[in-house]
Amino acid sequence: MRPDHFPDPFVDAQLDHCGPVGLAEGERILLWMLRQWVTARVLGEEPGARLSNKAGGLVSPRVAAAFILMMTAIEGQVRRPLCISAPCCGGYADDEQRLITACGVCPASPEIAGRLIEGLVVTPETVTVMARFLNTALANDGKALPMRFDEPERPVQPIRRPTFH
Repeated sequence: MRPDHFPDPFVDAQLDHCGPVGLAEGERILLWMLRQWVTARVLGEEPGARLSNKAGGLVSPRVAAAFILMMTAIEGQVRRPLCISAPCCGGYADDEQRLITACGVCPASPEIAGRLIEGLVVTPETVTVMARFLNTALANDGKALPMRFDEPERPVQPIRRPTFH
């Protein structure tokens, strides 16, 4: 990746413009921190120190520390480069979705969380423990993650039958 495609990731933190519509606040915060982490790496910066200062101002220091621990665990055992979108991208890359969904489901089902991230890291159990800690930290801040086990339900449209006169 070329560094000129990534603006300074810590100027004007805009959580509202990060990711697709419909994310919960906790999911949007995680997505923003994940993208800032990767952008800092692309720019040759140390993401932990910068994130602890910036994210610590947006969320509690506990959430920032939990996220840094999880990313450090991921980087220490990553199987392949992660597919992460640019900071203000409206989409959601597969690896982003896997990590954020794993953080949301891990309290209810560590097995599902492990399966979501097993293709990303060597030992998913370690990352699952960190994801659970991060989930708890977010919940303590009032930014609980939803447990998305499957596709969102689509509203059922009533069937309109022709009226005979």
